[in-house]
Amino acid sequence: MPTTEFGFEDAADLSGQEALVSYGPTLTVEIGFDPDFPNDKSRPDLSSKRLRALVDTGATHSCIDSALAIELGLPIVEREYVTGVHGAAPVDMHLAQIYIPALDHTIVGRFAGVHLSAGGQAHSALLGRTFLQHYTMVYEGRIGRGTITNDTQSNGQLEE
Repeated sequence: MPTTEFGFEDAADLSGQEALVSYGPTLTVEIGFDPDFPNDKSRPDLSSKRLRALVDTGATHSCIDSALAIELGLPIVEREYVTGVHGAAPVDMHLAQIYIPALDHTIVGRFAGVHLSAGGQAHSALLGRTFLQHYTMVYEGRIGRGTITNDTQSNGQLEE
């Protein structure tokens, strides 16, 4: 049963509870585009190093930072309007994979390139409800920790 924890320990200047409020549920991911995946591979060969992704219950779909998508050379497959807190805007849709090592899970598909780093966001990707629909998430705000668990059998690869 794939399970991982998220959260923060108490520090001298910030409690785990305060850090979880500030940064949100964060997982380590790898992002890129492996055109040969899956071809009998258990995980894609991706160009990024370990990056932070926010598990975002306010996002329907998963997204990738637009500057990172350009840096990684992720293919643009179309432009599409997406809606966020600032209204609707056209964004590039990138073909990519997001691999979550702690869950041995790969999200495959088209991801909106959104302005995370330009907006001061500390994360390189947002993992939306299409990711969470396959997991149970427990958010323990009082202690600044939580878990994400998949208690069903899965092949570890899901379309976005």
